[in-house]
Amino acid sequence: MASRCHLFWTLFFLVILEGLFIGTITNWPSLFEAPNSRIKEALYVNSPEASAAYIFQRRRPKNIRLFVAILTHASRKARRDAIRDTWFTECKLRTDEVFCAFFTDQAGLENETKNAILQEHEENNDLIFLQVEDNLAFTERLLQTMEWASERHKFDYFLRIDDDHFLCLDRLLYELNFRPKEALYWGFVHCKPKIVRVDEAWLLLTHDLIEEILEKRNSSLLCSPYGDQAAALWMMESKKNVTYFMDNQRIVHKSAGKDQRFLLDKDVCQKYLSLHGSYPRSMRQLWLSSYVLRKETSLSGSYNITEIEPFAKLCRHSPVFDYMGFFPEYRFEPKPCSGNPKWSISKKPHVGREEAGERYSKYK
Repeated sequence: MASRCHLFWTLFFLVILEGLFIGTITNWPSLFEAPNSRIKEALYVNSPEASAAYIFQRRRPKNIRLFVAILTHASRKARRDAIRDTWFTECKLRTDEVFCAFFTDQAGLENETKNAILQEHEENNDLIFLQVEDNLAFTERLLQTMEWASERHKFDYFLRIDDDHFLCLDRLLYELNFRPKEALYWGFVHCKPKIVRVDEAWLLLTHDLIEEILEKRNSSLLCSPYGDQAAALWMMESKKNVTYFMDNQRIVHKSAGKDQRFLLDKDVCQKYLSLHGSYPRSMRQLWLSSYVLRKETSLSGSYNITEIEPFAKLCRHSPVFDYMGFFPEYRFEPKPCSGNPKWSISKKPHVGREEAGERYSKYK
């Protein structure tokens, strides 16, 4: 009798548990089956979902060496696809070392482009949306990207890169083993009096500098319409002993993708670190050249490590930044970031070199 009673109550509780389980599954959609409104919400920085779907589906390690943020306009799908087909493939293979994602926004977009970029995210799952109101708000984009990265990963280095840069990622990951892990400000340096700065098209900072910047975000930090102008101010005002790594010979700033010397060079990633102005066709051509070379030689085995030369040896101007040193068209007084600052050009569309033409032909 006791055994029958025990069996009855066991079956009864199993039925109750099964009902609760079915009810939960029915009424609680997972991240993978979320309604469209929740999926769209999850794409945005600082949203309630906070892009959790992206992180959960990727299952990436929290501690990485390098965080790569590719800043891209929503209309530049062809560029993003070219990157996905080329150096981004290494991001997917080396997830224990590097995290890569595209960062974009919907400022000034037509509905057709908005729908297209949402569809692109669903297909590729590698886009993060920034909450930016203005077209010319490059510092705000940079800060939101830093915040997104810092909230989700512990990284040694942060690279902000344009969507027309061909990045020799294997070489960069190898080199980072030999680079300072603190107070490093690395990239192509504009060596001009009063306005010395690393160009924001390829800007690498160590984690400690990112922390220092974000700690000042809501207090003393100054902003500018342009990210590289703001970053130069931040470095100048940093309490750390910042190393200015002027790497102008290997981070090519001119439109390398239109120069046959680069496109036909199978040793491109042996000689250079990153090539700006590499549009979809040249991006793929550069990848094929470097891939063929890597197939014939061992990975990461023969890179020469360039020494960080004293800044004064490479640039005769001291690393100071004063916005008054610019021509009027780029002269904008810095304002506190905490006040959501605006400038006269904030709503103006940004025209890149692909449309406006080469502005850096004199650069080597």
